[in-house]
Amino acid sequence: MQLPDSMKHSQADLYLETYQVLDLEMSRLREIQRWQASAASKLAADMQRFSRPERLVNGPTVTHFWSMLKLLDVLLQLDHLKNAKASIPNDFSWYKRTFTQVSTQWQDTDTMREELDDLQIFLSTRWAILLNLHAEMFRTNTVEDILQVLIVFCVESLELDFALLFPERHTLLRVLPVLVVLATSSEKESESLYKRVKINRLLNIFKNDPVIPAFPDLHLSPAAMLKELSSYFQNFSSQIRLLTLPAPHEIPPRELQDYQRHYLILNHMGTIRAEHDDFSIRFASAMNQMITLKSSDGADNDWSRDIKGNMYDTVVEGFQLLSRWTGRIWEQCAWKFSRPCKEPPMSDSHQDSATFFDYEKVVRWNYTAEERRALLELIGYIKSIGLMMQHCDTLVSEALWETIHMEVQDFVQDKLDTMLRTTFRKKKDLSRILSDMRTLSADWMANTSKADPEQHLLHQETEEMRQSTFYPRPVAPTAAQIHCLQFLICELVSGGNLRKPGGLFGNSSSGIPVEDLKQLETFFYKLSFFLHILDFTATIGTLTDLGFLWFREFYLESSRVIQVQHFTFLCEV
Repeated sequence: MQLPDSMKHSQADLYLETYQVLDLEMSRLREIQRWQASAASKLAADMQRFSRPERLVNGPTVTHFWSMLKLLDVLLQLDHLKNAKASIPNDFSWYKRTFTQVSTQWQDTDTMREELDDLQIFLSTRWAILLNLHAEMFRTNTVEDILQVLIVFCVESLELDFALLFPERHTLLRVLPVLVVLATSSEKESESLYKRVKINRLLNIFKNDPVIPAFPDLHLSPAAMLKELSSYFQNFSSQIRLLTLPAPHEIPPRELQDYQRHYLILNHMGTIRAEHDDFSIRFASAMNQMITLKSSDGADNDWSRDIKGNMYDTVVEGFQLLSRWTGRIWEQCAWKFSRPCKEPPMSDSHQDSATFFDYEKVVRWNYTAEERRALLELIGYIKSIGLMMQHCDTLVSEALWETIHMEVQDFVQDKLDTMLRTTFRKKKDLSRILSDMRTLSADWMANTSKADPEQHLLHQETEEMRQSTFYPRPVAPTAAQIHCLQFLICELVSGGNLRKPGGLFGNSSSGIPVEDLKQLETFFYKLSFFLHILDFTATIGTLTDLGFLWFREFYLESSRVIQVQHFTFLCEV
């Protein structure tokens, strides 16, 4: 850039001030560069630890699964953001130019130049974070074992779906393509992976969700990611069936109509209205029963338990509804951002279409009046249900804790007791795990009628008489207890063998009868949802947060549009 003659006398000062402004931003990018390197090293170390054949440590637990998947998701989103931010190369170009000018007066700039070159490589290389993660993961040991286990976990969780809230579901959808790419490091490992997870299951997941929310105004496409990453991970380039998946802009017209029906909220409003009205009535009824119960003295235990159990079931249903509705808004927004309208409707404005910004074509002009009304109606439903549930927090908390306590005690004191006396009576290793589960979480203090174990051997009671009679208390298990119970169930079902064929509960070689396996599976997924229930207020806050509708930064960056004249479709209604 040529400076005017009037400013040339202060050229050095101008360069210095520009450098100081940009250096602050570049220091943040350096911090991101250092953090991603540290995070990649930590994630790779965890994966290598659980992939060792000698299995010196127990695990991985479900908690380990989620910690690794969430860290991988953060790294993926950072990489995607770095690729999408058009301002980064422009700012860095200016920064490097001003550094060249101002550093002539400094001494010992070699180290700074090396850091600058390193940062330039990091910023200019697409998918630099994933490439660094791949190098860290395969530096010493192969990690295909744990990668395959994570893929199985993602696929099973997505196919079951009922145990997931929408942030967890979107996390799994984002990381699954990356895991598949990383796991196909060789032809042999690809065959091993597809023996555990049929490729059609992966294809169905990628086809069902061709667009995944990444940021409020930026999306990811599994098909596009797989195609682009295949040029960086050569071993994946032979996966023809995965690489022929159509990207959002390549979807055939007939399939496009099906996706439109799926993603557009307008097409689901009839069902959503019915769900809202039905839930509102039943929630109000459950609340009235709770108020009646609290005002009555000496209520019957069975009646009290039924009312509190009904309240718990209603809260779970409310969380699932809010998750499904808010997830629909996220997914509709991602779909709209992936398919901007070509030209704004001229009937809505007298301006020439050339004056419209790109981001208006994905937001302002990409929604019909009916679609905007449907969106606002759904926002109203989400806020009203969320507010209704939030207001009753203190009233229902005791009932929720007591119901969770009862569910846990019913399983560990009754169901496990039956398993110990029947299925696992002669299996000492498995019996030990069941005993550990009881020791960990059984509330014997609340069980005032627990029989002496020796009396069980002297009397042949009926199954009904054998069941313990315990009194639920509003004392929910801790998060640590829940995580440990999930871990013990995994150890019980899988035997700690990472390479065992089939999924966690679909494994027919575990030697556990189908009925017992079903009980373990049901309780396992209940435990997952207990954590959301116990964190009641935070869960409602997450499920009703719609602030992303106003967010516009990243799409403006990727479309290289000056950030002026901020419009949003919410203002158009």
